[in-house]
Amino acid sequence: MKAAVIKAPGVLEVQDIPEPVCEPDEIKVKIAYAGICGSDPKILEGTVGAAFPPGAIGGPLAVTPMRPGVKILGHEASGAVVEIGKDVKGNFKIGQHVAMNFRKTCGGCYYCQNKMEHFCERVTPFVGVMADYGSFKESLVYKLPDDLPLDVGAFLEPLSIAVHAVDIAKVKTGDSVIITGGGPIGLLILQVAIKAGAAKVLVSEPVAEKRALAKRFGADVTVDPMTEDLLAIANKFTDGRGFNVCIEATGITALARQLVMLSERCGNIVWAGVYPGNKDIELPIFYMYSKELSVHSVKLAPYSFPRALEILPKLDLKPMITVFPLADAVKAFEAHKKAKDIKIMLQP
Repeated sequence: MKAAVIKAPGVLEVQDIPEPVCEPDEIKVKIAYAGICGSDPKILEGTVGAAFPPGAIGGPLAVTPMRPGVKILGHEASGAVVEIGKDVKGNFKIGQHVAMNFRKTCGGCYYCQNKMEHFCERVTPFVGVMADYGSFKESLVYKLPDDLPLDVGAFLEPLSIAVHAVDIAKVKTGDSVIITGGGPIGLLILQVAIKAGAAKVLVSEPVAEKRALAKRFGADVTVDPMTEDLLAIANKFTDGRGFNVCIEATGITALARQLVMLSERCGNIVWAGVYPGNKDIELPIFYMYSKELSVHSVKLAPYSFPRALEILPKLDLKPMITVFPLADAVKAFEAHKKAKDIKIMLQP
């Protein structure tokens, strides 16, 4: 089969490799679409993960390992079932459309048993999905509605992140929300936040095409932070109070700090990007104390897939998609770097 393989740090190559074997407790899937996540270039470069800063408790941050052997990239995908292991208990059928999670947690470690499965100490190495086929443990496979397009189905994993981010943000009916970043996660968060009750939403995004989509998806105001005064516009938009919920979805550390300045009293600030492991930011601690602000981060999407699956057909996702053939994976990653396309998907 064809697969997009990490040949060396920073070097991606489409290779012919053997098809995966379907183990007794696995489901083999013919991949239909595989999305490029913002973390994939970092995985390709080998820059995901960082040592704990001096004095921190907890030891090195765990990064979900890739399966031994050939390193296939990608973790967002949909497809059709082509083989079902003999020990699979669920009612799966050949040809059924599915989407997949990429992390099999153990269920028995301290974190799994304390409602923190996303910190599982014995997580199973993940299956790369930028390939013709992948085999997945049964618990990682989610049946898609029959009438849902498979390219839309490939949004299940990133949508689970947006659901978790909105959960953490505690968006309530009538809340005002600012989202910095109109990429895939920012635009998914926008749609989920509105369905959760957000009444006034501002999206800050420098790319005009992404701002236009934000307006289409329900943003009341969009701002180009490169040419417009975001603070002044936000001040006017919120009658000088700031936002109940501030969500950062770019991974830019300066914006993570800026949201502190844009928050309402008792506001919730959520850092939903993947930030550089070697950077710190200074925060105005007395200012945060005086406004009683809460700051949270987003780490994966524990227990979010079933709810993401329920809301998936109700979102407007087709306009976000640009498709490249798997054979052009290198070109697709180059296009991703230019940040003009919203969600690039590879089609085997």
